[in-house]
Amino acid sequence: MGEMFHVVPDELRGYSGLLERQAEHFLAIREHAIVKGGDTAGFTGLLSLLDPVVTGVAQLYGETLDAANKKMSQDAESLVKSARAYEKADEIGVCLIDTAGGKAEPPSWLGRFLGVGE
Repeated sequence: MGEMFHVVPDELRGYSGLLERQAEHFLAIREHAIVKGGDTAGFTGLLSLLDPVVTGVAQLYGETLDAANKKMSQDAESLVKSARAYEKADEIGVCLIDTAGGKAEPPSWLGRFLGVGE
């Protein structure tokens, strides 16, 4: 319970940017997989029987990469929300310390953060 940790909100935002860039790579890979990997133009004879299988696998792979892109983008958004939450908690902590030290009246910070005393 007494564990100490330090969070730097700007670093969380930086990690979010990294995740966004990585998520974009999934879309580039998906396009390549569908266009190149799912190309059955040269299938003739018996190989033409594999057209639906190859197309289906390429489509399934594309959907999997779409899902990975969406999940990674959601994680990136969560990091930005977490950064905001940590910053807000720090602001509230400063207000509490100011109030305890007599630098601010309780309604000033309660009203600003919690809507009390407005």
